[in-house]
Amino acid sequence: MRAERRKVGATRKAPQKPREAVDWAQRVRVIVTMLTLLVIVGSGFYLHQDDTLPVLHVTVEGELQHTDRQYLQQVVKPYVTGSFIDVDVAGLRTAAKEIPWVDQIQVRRVWPDTLHLIVTEHQAVARWNQDGLVNNRGQVFYPAAETFPDGLVTLFGPEGSSEMMARRLVDMQQELNALELRILSLRMDERRSWGMTFTNELELELGRADSNARLQRFIRVLGNQLAVYREQIAMVDMRYTNGLAVQWKDGQKPDFNGTV
Repeated sequence: MRAERRKVGATRKAPQKPREAVDWAQRVRVIVTMLTLLVIVGSGFYLHQDDTLPVLHVTVEGELQHTDRQYLQQVVKPYVTGSFIDVDVAGLRTAAKEIPWVDQIQVRRVWPDTLHLIVTEHQAVARWNQDGLVNNRGQVFYPAAETFPDGLVTLFGPEGSSEMMARRLVDMQQELNALELRILSLRMDERRSWGMTFTNELELELGRADSNARLQRFIRVLGNQLAVYREQIAMVDMRYTNGLAVQWKDGQKPDFNGTV
């Protein structure tokens, strides 16, 4: 047998792909980003620990005439706990506003251990019924009676009507300035019937319907036909469609006979 000859031929090698260049700048950016995130997470965890950066000082700023600063600090003290970062600001504000004269309070964190409270008191513009005050936004608050400012007009009205009555008070007083009359008390009942008493003890009843028009008519009549009698008048009742009624002070009824 003839031995078969082994065929010898050329063998092709698989072409080698060129190595891709390593983007070291990109890798460095990824590593730096990951390290930064780890630092942020770790720092956040550390700062939120109760024994880290505790609040050591509470300062109070504001023109306070009726609110004791030390008492305010005592009221908010239970909310000044834990980390400087985690102070319960909402709870602190709510507690502070329970103090009758406190209207608004801003809380600022002063690094690293201080809470700075900026406090604004209510601006009382009128008394409300028997035991309250109305602020310059028409809101009712109830401080101790001995802290009520002197010389305020008293508003008597149903619950929820303080804002509207405060606006009407301003408008009515502006109209009455022409007669040099100052409102001492303004009242509105459940039926929305209006009346008022002036500082000279003169009383005025306007009723429910057309109270603005009736006030204008009162101003016109008292400034003209009744001007010479105004010191003798105890009460003017405008609750008539086309007229008015006058009640005279005791023993001071003039010789008046006519219509106005």
